[in-house]
Amino acid sequence: MIAVNERLGHRSMGLFSRWLLAAALIVLLGAEIVALAGPWLWQGDMVTPFRLQMLLAAAVLAALSVAFRQRCLHALAVAALVGALGPIAERLMVRHSLPARARGDAVSVVFANVLCDNRHYDRVTAMVRAEAPDLFLAAETTPAWIAHLDTLADRYPYRFHAGPGVFGIAAYARRPFTARVFRIGRHHMPLGRQEFADMVVLVAHPQPPARRGLAAENRAYLQALARLAQTSTKPVILAGDLNATLWSHSLAPLLDIGMQWPAGSGLRYSWPVDRSYLMIQIDQILTRGAVAGSLRVLPDVGSDHFPVRADLVFPRPRAPAAQPSRPPVSIRPVARGRLPE
Repeated sequence: MIAVNERLGHRSMGLFSRWLLAAALIVLLGAEIVALAGPWLWQGDMVTPFRLQMLLAAAVLAALSVAFRQRCLHALAVAALVGALGPIAERLMVRHSLPARARGDAVSVVFANVLCDNRHYDRVTAMVRAEAPDLFLAAETTPAWIAHLDTLADRYPYRFHAGPGVFGIAAYARRPFTARVFRIGRHHMPLGRQEFADMVVLVAHPQPPARRGLAAENRAYLQALARLAQTSTKPVILAGDLNATLWSHSLAPLLDIGMQWPAGSGLRYSWPVDRSYLMIQIDQILTRGAVAGSLRVLPDVGSDHFPVRADLVFPRPRAPAAQPSRPPVSIRPVARGRLPE
């Protein structure tokens, strides 16, 4: 009698385990379907950043399903693996990835979402001085943060900031530039454009896609970024907390215009600092017109984001060809408003 009860108990546990595994696979497949529907469902923009976590979950559940000899479980496991791996592989194939090294002119960039409530001002300024990048770009720059970051003036005499607060942005450079601020969407989110003699730098911090309206704002902001980058006749550096990862549908406009990903970018962990199980990279440094580049994540500076650094290489401008000497030519003035035929 005891042996019969034990067999029944094992069968019950086995049945419960199979149903539990099936339920977990169905939930995972549902999340993958929501992620695929991102262009139409705002919830998809919240799910797509976590594709790597979905792939890990699919691999674990698939391994567990091997212990059960049931075709339906195996089919669900295969579907979950394909649904997780397929979009990742597709995005990795279409992105423009840079080699780590090449010959040319080097430009180093550090971006940090400093977190408006973070009071570790000295940790950020010490990090910038230690890294000594050519450009330091920041987000969530409140007036208090601007006051402390301006102490970097001895290293970075050319400075710019706009929209102080949770979505404030700032730029610090060694060389002069002209700056312009664009206000994007219903909430007039600031987007900074700094033009140097040889390149254009865009500093960005759009809304997170936390609900339908904010998801639309995030998409509009990233589309505006793509338009600004595409229309530039100079090489472009784009840096910011984009509230989107390599897998996000909202990042498609930047991929479509050929924005380049430095080596090591896209698969890094920049947020959140204290919850590694959610690890995603929403802090991005992208470029257009570079020949090489590499990205690394810097140590914690008290924010909920890790700073990121990119070392980029741009082609050296060609020296102008020597012109044959000619006798002086007199120039006749042309009437304003019309070119000569």
